[in-house]
Amino acid sequence: MVALVRSELTKQQRTLMGALITIDVHARDVMRVFVEKGVSSTAEFEWTKQLRYYWEEEVDNVVVRQTNTHFIYGYEYLGNSMRLVITPLTDLCYMTLTGAL
Repeated sequence: MVALVRSELTKQQRTLMGALITIDVHARDVMRVFVEKGVSSTAEFEWTKQLRYYWEEEVDNVVVRQTNTHFIYGYEYLGNSMRLVITPLTDLCYMTLTGAL
């Protein structure tokens, strides 16, 4: 990824790479918390509070899951936008929003 970011990229490609790196750093941070807290089961809250996507055969579609909420993914396209950062507060906002659905 580093070599790619340092290469010649179009503005759109650079925006996409920035978003992918931001998501990847967040995933690294989440995994670090899992290790620190000894998360070893998908039933633990540290796991269930993460926004997750599954293909479910029963509905033949992608299902979004977080805490005790689940719904069919809507395939919304929000465009290739910049992501500044994903923080624990961002995760809390996602939990609040998915719980409201």
